[in-house]
Amino acid sequence: MGEEVIIIPVMFLTIFGIVYYYLITRNKERLALIEAGADAKLFKSNTSNNWHIVIVLGMLAIGIALGIGLGFIVDRSMEMGHENDGAYVFGIFLFSGLSLLASFFLIRKVKKLDKE
Repeated sequence: MGEEVIIIPVMFLTIFGIVYYYLITRNKERLALIEAGADAKLFKSNTSNNWHIVIVLGMLAIGIALGIGLGFIVDRSMEMGHENDGAYVFGIFLFSGLSLLASFFLIRKVKKLDKE
């Protein structure tokens, strides 16, 4: 039982360590560039082009939720003594793929409208 309890804190400590290392390294790089006389425009990110990531992740989450719902419906509609775990996996992959495909076409349509 001791191994299961230690996995979660180790996982969170690992994620914290990676984020901490990234932030400290980024800060040191920025300070070195500022000391060298680099322009501050290097630090500004272009967030106007990152909106499509939000659409993809949102639609992916909706697809996963619909897949779990489909798996639940199929699992409940089957006979009571037989567990059908494959319905969940099938539903999640089916609706995740459909949502990613739909987000691709949605983003393409929005980009086309922006160009006009």
